[in-house]
Formats: sequence, structure tokens, C-alpha cells
Amino acid sequence: MAVMPQTLDIPVPVRWTDLDAYGHVNNAAMVRLLEEARIAAFWPPSPEQLALGAIPPPAELPAGGAGSELATVIASQRIEYPRQLGHRRDGVIVRLWLSRIGGASLTADYLVLTRDDPEGEAPYARARTVMVMIDADAGTPVRLPQELRDSLQAFAGPPLAFRD
Repeated sequence: MAVMPQTLDIPVPVRWTDLDAYGHVNNAAMVRLLEEARIAAFWPPSPEQLALGAIPPPAELPAGGAGSELATVIASQRIEYPRQLGHRRDGVIVRLWLSRIGGASLTADYLVLTRDDPEGEAPYARARTVMVMIDADAGTPVRLPQELRDSLQAFAGPPLAFRD
């Protein structure tokens, strides 16, 4: 595998309820695993949660929860499944990085890995999410501030190649 940029490796549990009737992680559950990793990577917990031991994210976006002036919305998502993922008591590692930092958008690429394959030679999933920063009241895109773009550049890397 090619050398990766500074990636964010986020451990995410695989729950029994993530499995479908075939015994593997359902596609809708995979979207949730990616979402949990994205939230852990970019959205800060409240000061109260930090005081109780919540872990701050490695890279913070200025968008917050309900009542915040800025929000992010998902513009698109793509997932490929090279292998089936069954229940794992040790969970998965969602490795993510930014393959594009646009004017008002960010593109996150992901590999879903397990601890026995830290190099990502045989990922269970490859995915991409395009997020757009918006004004929460108006619903219109908001440009990412240059300072934020500069800080996020540390997590920028080449885009994944997907099958045609």
C-alpha cells in the first residue's frame, strides 16, 4: 500500500445489532461506523463532557450541534465493500484523511480496517464522504476560514481509487 498522509485512526465498536441476517455488518450500519469515526475526528465535545473525560478530537470543525450558527451536511457518500465484515469484539479501526479541502466543503476518505491488518492491505470497506459547511439558519454554503483550511491541511492526502 502507498504511504499515507497523517491519518486519523479512530477505533469504533462493532455492535451485535450492526449485523444483518447473513451475519455481516449491514450497509446501513457501515454508514453509522463511518459517521461515528467522522464525529470523533472533527466534532468537539461540550466543555461539560470534556470535564467528565471525553476525548477532544484531533482536528476540530467550527460547526456545532443544535443552536449553532454553522452546521455540516453530507452532500454525497460512496462505499465499496471488498470483503464482508462480521461481528468483531475488538471492533474496527476507521482510518480517515481529507482527500479534498474545497471552498465550503471537505472530502473525507476512509478505510475500514481491523487491528490484525494495521497497514490496510485488505480493508473491509473503502469510502468517501463530501461534507459542506453551511449557515445553519440560511442553509447556504459558508467558506471555510483560511486558518481552518491551514490546520486541516495536516490531514490531507491523495484520494482513494474506486472501481468504475
